[in-house]
Amino acid sequence: MTKEELLTSGGLDFTVSKRKMLYEGIYDRKHDTPFFCTVNDKTGEALGPVRSRYTIMQNSEILDIVLSKLLSGTYDLSKSKCGLFKGGKKIFFFIKLNNEVELPASDAMNLYLYAISSHDGSQRLAFGVTTKMHSCSNMFSLLMSDKDNKHIVKHTSELSQENVSYINGLISRNVKGLTKLFDVMWSNQPEDSFIDLFVNKIFPLDGKRVNETTKERNKLLRDSLKEEMNIKGRNYYGLFNGLTHYYTHHNKDFTNNSNDYELLYGSYNQKVKQSLNLIIEEMKSKNINLN
Repeated sequence: MTKEELLTSGGLDFTVSKRKMLYEGIYDRKHDTPFFCTVNDKTGEALGPVRSRYTIMQNSEILDIVLSKLLSGTYDLSKSKCGLFKGGKKIFFFIKLNNEVELPASDAMNLYLYAISSHDGSQRLAFGVTTKMHSCSNMFSLLMSDKDNKHIVKHTSELSQENVSYINGLISRNVKGLTKLFDVMWSNQPEDSFIDLFVNKIFPLDGKRVNETTKERNKLLRDSLKEEMNIKGRNYYGLFNGLTHYYTHHNKDFTNNSNDYELLYGSYNQKVKQSLNLIIEEMKSKNINLN
């Protein structure tokens, strides 16, 4: 698959321009302003207000930057995907990496470099890792920890001066930390009380008025936990996989957003972070060594 074919497959075969904003007066006379907005040139839709120094990055240029971060031969465009949200206000790429990672319980996961950006000035170009489990197709995404922010790209006139810095090493370090955490999670078992706490933190049933949808989601999450913990073990690793199983396979029935949006921006993304933090704090409270 070529870069052009990838862009077309995800609806990113459009250009963006920056245009002056006008306003209509009382008698419909149009008045000039010093403000600008970005426009999807294919649909004519205004995407968002931006500053005068905002520099347009076309989708093809963003893809070039993303791929320039990866060493040649380490990714597969034919198994990658891209897309847009809200008419092109936000865009994303999932670039399939060639390496896979072994996990506990005789499982493994595929890795994707994901990149998110925007054409409405709300999101600089940033990178993360998305995983897909072999055994159950469960997926989750995490922004990579990059203390030096070497791989954050802003939409400014200095864009062309960005130095090429390969991101493969950063991916490896983040994935190594994640798999090490998974090993610890697999080796330790939660108490029943924590499992109940875990589920009720995600979909609480202890309020005065709990609607039927929340009750149904709570039950489906418990079903997913049971299924994954039967396969992967009654441990924190199985518990976490139960959550990703629910969001991968059941959450679509309760949201108007696409799975991709939920994975990158929505409740799925937020709940993954929340659940991992819950598990980490619980293990710490039990004096479990995470190193």
